[in-house]
This record gives sequence, C-alpha cells and structure tokens, in this order.
Amino acid sequence: MLGFRKKARVLLLDDDASMQRLVSALLKREGYRVTVVDKGLGAIDALKKTKFNVIILDLMMPHEGGMTVIRHLREHDPDLLKRVILLTAAPAAVLKSMESDVFALVPKPFEAAVLIETVKRATV
Repeated sequence: MLGFRKKARVLLLDDDASMQRLVSALLKREGYRVTVVDKGLGAIDALKKTKFNVIILDLMMPHEGGMTVIRHLREHDPDLLKRVILLTAAPAAVLKSMESDVFALVPKPFEAAVLIETVKRATV
C-alpha cells in the first residue's frame, strides 16, 4: 500500500507557514509527495503543470484562497473537485454549503490521524 501512496501527489494551499510545515511533514512521513502554495493563483498554476491526486485547500485566506481554486476546478476539472479536502476554520454554514462539492471537510484545529486517514481515502 505504501508503494501507491508514495506516488500520490498532494497539492496543499494554505497561507500559514506553520500549517504548511505541519501538514507537509505529516504527509511526507506517510510517503506522499507534497507541493505547497500560499495563494489560490499559485495553486491554479501548479494544477496546470502537474497532475495531483488530492488537493487540500484552506478557504479562510486574505486574498485568493481555496474558493478561487474551487471555481477554477468547477470550470476546468470537475472530476478533480471530488478529490478536494477542505482543511479550514471556515464557519460551519460555509462548510455545509461546500460539502457536496468536495471529497471531505477537515476542520481546523485538526487531529493528524484524521487528516492522514482522509488523504488515504481520497487516494484509493
């Protein structure tokens, strides 16, 4: 099983450097290849260059964040939208409205085991 996960590519969009380091370290320890970006347009640029198995998005960002990426995916790659994990502290009402569009919601603060298990399920 590790062999498959080793090949799985994860795109992480978060503007918090400590969150980027934490999530990246957790996933790399599990064998995932992680690309980290801090702006929605950076994520869209990365999506144009690389094929990702899973996308982890923060919605609560000061500029173009996760919603920018979700709008892009709705228009250009709706299948990939079903492999998006929202890792966010967004209000429950916002998350509820997004629930049917994405693979999973992981609220911040999160438990490492929950995030890892969610990413594993998204890559199967």
